[in-house]
Amino acid sequence: MTRRLVLVGGGHAHLEVLREAARRPFGAELVLVSPSPAQLYSGMMPGQLRGAYRERDLTVDLPALCRAAGARFVEAAAARVDAPLGGDGAAVHAAGGPALEASHVSLDVGALPAGLDRVPGAAEHAFAVRPVARWRALVARVEALLAGGGEPFAACVVGGGAGGVELAFALHARARAAGRAAEVALVEGGDRILPSFGALGGRVRRLLERRGVRVLTGHAVAAVDAEGVTLAGGARVASLVTVWTAGAAAPPLVRASRLPADAGGYLRVDATLRAADGRPVWGAGDCVALDGAAWVPKAGVYAVREAPVLADNLRAALGDGAARRYVPQRRYLVALDTADGRAFLRRGGVPVGVHARWALRLKRAIDERFVARYQRV
Repeated sequence: MTRRLVLVGGGHAHLEVLREAARRPFGAELVLVSPSPAQLYSGMMPGQLRGAYRERDLTVDLPALCRAAGARFVEAAAARVDAPLGGDGAAVHAAGGPALEASHVSLDVGALPAGLDRVPGAAEHAFAVRPVARWRALVARVEALLAGGGEPFAACVVGGGAGGVELAFALHARARAAGRAAEVALVEGGDRILPSFGALGGRVRRLLERRGVRVLTGHAVAAVDAEGVTLAGGARVASLVTVWTAGAAAPPLVRASRLPADAGGYLRVDATLRAADGRPVWGAGDCVALDGAAWVPKAGVYAVREAPVLADNLRAALGDGAARRYVPQRRYLVALDTADGRAFLRRGGVPVGVHARWALRLKRAIDERFVARYQRV
């Protein structure tokens, strides 16, 4: 069988695998399969939406990174991975092309927005940060509305996690910078936003409300249409731009491939990031569930920390070195851009964080350094 490593998805961890391959070849044919040639870094997307960045500032050119790594780029969406239990090798099936035979496969395809397929009108009328085409449509919609007449800019963000909060701040700031009245709402089904932030979540909420962002907690969304959001109790939220950030759902690729999955449909991997049943399939990022660590959240920082372990273990599977274990960190830095030149900063379980200009400078430095690492290979 051909010694071929197929990377499915251009997520954070696979960017590092490719960078490592550029520094030292893997000793096998390397292929990246991704539905888009561009990978946009999620940590900088709210900054782009409010005008602080251009798209190119947060974009990794996947074909260029593949060329540097001596890899082949295939622009396609993978539909299924065949990796028989107890067998040798695998095959990646992508739409519109022949199956890619592989000795080893790695998945880093991220997660999907949760609920878009269950709430009437959400899939048709709500925007999201993934995939790239949907994000570009959101940016274009905001720009078109702000270039239009002088009516208030009405927007609604569904989901009160860190991503949703940053987008709400960004939409409000972008409208005000354009000289428009801003009617921005943040809708969360739970009883509070940022539930893992402790007391800091309350501080963030108060700042949102001082800016004029309506924060509606304890409200499920019943429907979405072109002019707004209907809540479960029948109340309406006017919105010409609805952004869906209501949690994560497993990509259908895992179950379509009959790979070991947890109850949510995420790929179960062991401490070496290999499929839990021993198939020649590895995974990292939001598409996986780490056995024995169900507490690990779907957050990019984990994919970044998994990346060097994944690269080493893929090398080991190809006969170069020994496998090592990934131990997820309990504490990590969170920087929340409040679109006013400042950011909230929090680390691990610290209940109250700072809100300062230097915190935003730190966030920007970390984000920009991360992207530059893969733009300048």
